[in-house]
Amino acid sequence: MTRVDATLMHALGDLGEALAILEGDFLVALNAPMQALLPGEPGGLAEDWALPLHGLATALSAPLGARTRCGVSGEYVAQRVALDARHVLLRLDDERERLHHLQRQLDDREGLLFTSRSLTVSEMGSVLAHELNQPIGATVNLLRGLKLRLARRHPESTDELAALDKAVQQVSYASQIIGRIREYTQSRQPKTERLDLVDLVHQSLALLDWDLQRESVRLVLRLPLTEAPVQGDAVMLQQVLINLLRNALDALRLDRPTEPVIDIELQVEAGRAELRVGDNGPGITPQTEARLFVPFSSTKPNGMGLGLSICRSLIEMHQGRLWFTRRESGGCCFHFALPLMAATSPTLEKTA
Repeated sequence: MTRVDATLMHALGDLGEALAILEGDFLVALNAPMQALLPGEPGGLAEDWALPLHGLATALSAPLGARTRCGVSGEYVAQRVALDARHVLLRLDDERERLHHLQRQLDDREGLLFTSRSLTVSEMGSVLAHELNQPIGATVNLLRGLKLRLARRHPESTDELAALDKAVQQVSYASQIIGRIREYTQSRQPKTERLDLVDLVHQSLALLDWDLQRESVRLVLRLPLTEAPVQGDAVMLQQVLINLLRNALDALRLDRPTEPVIDIELQVEAGRAELRVGDNGPGITPQTEARLFVPFSSTKPNGMGLGLSICRSLIEMHQGRLWFTRRESGGCCFHFALPLMAATSPTLEKTA
């Protein structure tokens, strides 16, 4: 191996990638990660060196630039790149770490979807309990009033009176069931812990990275340089932020601007942290704005109209506030404010 080859491989070893230099059918040099993965001696036949790793010998004859899977389960990817007229650089990527990272992302997304479904069911149960209790109460009163009148006018109508008693019992039983549903849905209280809203923003964006990349959305982040600590339930607050981000993405899909932008700003002042999620989409009508937080009211074809209602409930459970404003440049902006635990520093603006 020449001095140039040795210097090059030593430098490439610092990258952490498994690399080898080939010249024709011979192995010229290996960096440290490649030597640890597949030991070999410079000057030997590259094909003989590659045999212990299933499929690598075949990859050595693949066209330059082609990515070939190697290993028993295809856990490695081999690629050859020309360095000059004589030498070829062989790169071997271990896909297992990437796949593990991908699996963790999928698990996080599944957990988020489960939480979203659970909160939707909880909010739906609470809303239905509230809405159904009124007509059920009225029905019980009407049945009891009817029974009293019938008992005065026709005391001999024992069968009819007994039927009314049973009807009151059944309606009362339904009211008890609804009461149990309300108790169950209201039992989920925030698990209060110290949270950093800056970190929560980054975690939420990581869960939506595929959607943001697919839609080619430019992110503008204005976040504090240090922590923005609040007291709250990480799962609930992340659910709120994810919902607001997804609403912004839906708005940009509905009427896509030339350059779709989602603007996330976190300001800390007067003992509170205020997070804003804005977009440059088509905006909403005054009629839609008036019913934004009304349960079961949605402008989406398959929407249930519970997303923003749930978000407002969760923020209020944290002694906070959620509201909507119109952007002067067009689009929507949702804000939520939470009590701050400690003062923080100025903000850093960046784009993604």
